[in-house]
Amino acid sequence: MLKRSLIVFAALAACMQASIASAELKIGFYNARTILESLPALQNEFKKLGAEFEPQKKQIADKRAALVKLQEDISKNAGTIYSEEEYKNKQLEFQSKRRELQLLTEDTERLAEVRQNEVVSKLQSSVDQEVRKFAEEEGYDLILRSGVLYAGPKVNITQKILQRMSSK
Repeated sequence: MLKRSLIVFAALAACMQASIASAELKIGFYNARTILESLPALQNEFKKLGAEFEPQKKQIADKRAALVKLQEDISKNAGTIYSEEEYKNKQLEFQSKRRELQLLTEDTERLAEVRQNEVVSKLQSSVDQEVRKFAEEEGYDLILRSGVLYAGPKVNITQKILQRMSSK
């Protein structure tokens, strides 16, 4: 019985010591996604990317329109004007152009995604630098960015970081 009481007492003492130690830590959390989505710099960079990929988008739209026209032509003239050989050739042409359009679309989307990731990564680095400065200036011991289930208003520093980033 005495041994059990000592174990319970030791466990309580350890819990109390842990809670006292954690009370001394200054912990903060920020939502990187909220900050990035709110930054005018990100919106400006995405507009530039849109302009950068405008020629490819136009090329895709033109090829898509030509493909639709070819499909309509094949459907309209399948049993009347085209011989069986011409019909097969037109079908092969359609399939070839459709595959070409598909590849162009996939390549453009992939390249656009890579460029977007580069922009986000660059801005995320500047946000991280600002968070480090903020943490040092404000005396934080620990700043968390992701993997947090809940962060109360006392530890959520998202708006403070956003204000600092917006003022630059």
